[in-house]
Amino acid sequence: MKRSELRRQMPMRPAQILDFFADEQTWVQDGGSMLLQSGRTDGLRLTASIPISRDQIPTAAQRFLGAEATIVQHISSEPVADDATESNLRITAEIPGAPINVQVDTSLLRVNDDVTALHARITIDCPLPLVGPMIESSAQPYVESMIAQGFDRLSAS
Repeated sequence: MKRSELRRQMPMRPAQILDFFADEQTWVQDGGSMLLQSGRTDGLRLTASIPISRDQIPTAAQRFLGAEATIVQHISSEPVADDATESNLRITAEIPGAPINVQVDTSLLRVNDDVTALHARITIDCPLPLVGPMIESSAQPYVESMIAQGFDRLSAS
């Protein structure tokens, strides 16, 4: 199991960050799709699928996947009001056909009226005996890069 952390500050409130994830356009612009089960005020629950280009997949994992690799993310949070000062967001992700699971637990803490601090704790797990740690290590930079790019895009929105 590999663990790492990412931190960012966003020019948004926690509720706005969760609404960004619940917006279908967030996923469609990457060629993906999203199924929203419940929104932020009821406790965010959604499943999103987005295609992954081959250059985002570690070489060791490419042989497990076909030409159409997809990442499936299950995203959830507790109910959050518009003026909330904090929240937690959980993302569990998988790539069907790849022996790897990713969990991202993110705390959102409002620093001031216009800024929220994000602290993401990332866990990467591959259950395969003997080769699991190698796959986890090779996947770690790709996973961190995808999460960082998502945070950066969130910051730019």
